[in-house]
Amino acid sequence: MSSPLAIAAVTAVLKDLLNDGLLNHDLSSIGSFTVTALPPDRISTGQNEPNQLNLFLYQVTPNQGWRNVGLPSRDGNGVRLTNAPLALDLHYLLTAYGSQDLNAEVLLGYSMQLLHETPVLSRAQLRTVLGAPSLVNGQISPLPSIFGALTAIDLADQIELIKVTPVYLTTEELSKIWTAMQARYRPSMAYMASVVLIQADRLGQAAPPVLKRGPDDTGPVAVPAPFPTLAAIRPAVSELLPAMRLGDDVLITGSHLDDSGTTTVVLENVRGQFTREIGPVIAESSTKLTIHIPSILEDADAMHEWAVGLYKVMLRVSRPNLPQWTTNSVAIALAPLITVTPLNAAPGNVALTVTCQPRLLPEQEQQVSLIFGSRNVLPTLVTQGGPNDPTTLDFTVPNVVAGEYLVRLRVDGIDSLPLAITGSPPVFNFDPQQRVTVA
Repeated sequence: MSSPLAIAAVTAVLKDLLNDGLLNHDLSSIGSFTVTALPPDRISTGQNEPNQLNLFLYQVTPNQGWRNVGLPSRDGNGVRLTNAPLALDLHYLLTAYGSQDLNAEVLLGYSMQLLHETPVLSRAQLRTVLGAPSLVNGQISPLPSIFGALTAIDLADQIELIKVTPVYLTTEELSKIWTAMQARYRPSMAYMASVVLIQADRLGQAAPPVLKRGPDDTGPVAVPAPFPTLAAIRPAVSELLPAMRLGDDVLITGSHLDDSGTTTVVLENVRGQFTREIGPVIAESSTKLTIHIPSILEDADAMHEWAVGLYKVMLRVSRPNLPQWTTNSVAIALAPLITVTPLNAAPGNVALTVTCQPRLLPEQEQQVSLIFGSRNVLPTLVTQGGPNDPTTLDFTVPNVVAGEYLVRLRVDGIDSLPLAITGSPPVFNFDPQQRVTVA
């Protein structure tokens, strides 16, 4: 594959091809000429217009045959799998200028013949133009390479050869191009150079070779029953709750959830790099599955084995004689559970201590705040105990006047739920243990 210099390298090789080809013909009748690769608006025109052949890269487009090779290049966690090449087609406008009658037409005719007879840029041509300078009297030439200290010689080694094909633009297309360039029109011909493959020099993950199609090389097994598919997830008590908490039941909806195999629920927190697996579980129906998130009382290790944040939830299905299979994922947030002390305070500066379950991750300590009524307050002190201890946060709320204030803890943009849920059907009330009275 090629380096990012490949675009400039193709232009340089085409320019060199045209310059050498024209020099090999006897064009002394039209006088001297130059071959350039400038934007047309920077070329002098008018009475003193020189004999000049200009190759201008006016457009770059993706190559349709190569654009999906190597994709996907990253997995769901952003880890690089492959180095997908950047496959490009380069579109050039070849324009001839002349100081006398017919000079532009002569230059354009010879250059079109050259490109017609050179439909492919050979690897030898690329190495000659892009390689190191040739020796002078057996010594290394003091002349720099075409890109100075940089090199684009890897263009000669890319898997695809570069083809040069004419593109016959309509009058309307030529008019739009020249209008956009704000330059004086001269006889022109368009060409496309394809394909340039630019690829980063980075390591990805390589899959091992396939030696057997199954343990006994029996090939794939057809499964008539459809696999489960997840549609949504929410706290089971109500669809109005924006997040789950430790100790909650969670309802998963989808299709074909009553699979005949063994099903477990996998919850993955990418930021905390936590993966929790619950099960095996049995669905209530083909469209509903309920799981229970353990509380601290049920599992003391839940204090550090769970984290406030977003979780990807998926099902892992195991069937006899088949590899494990994972469904699509749905997302749900885990909100913090808090206790607030004291619940009564005098007006003025109010000092509060808040405990958070599960405990905060180290990187979350800088992104936590207390919402006191409608005010947002940063902690003055964050204390982490043992792995099974909650995180303790101290806050000072300045200039508080008398009144009742609802208290919430915000971690990574997820607020604690200041709710007490009672009855069936559930009735929501503000939790008195998360309300501070200032009097």
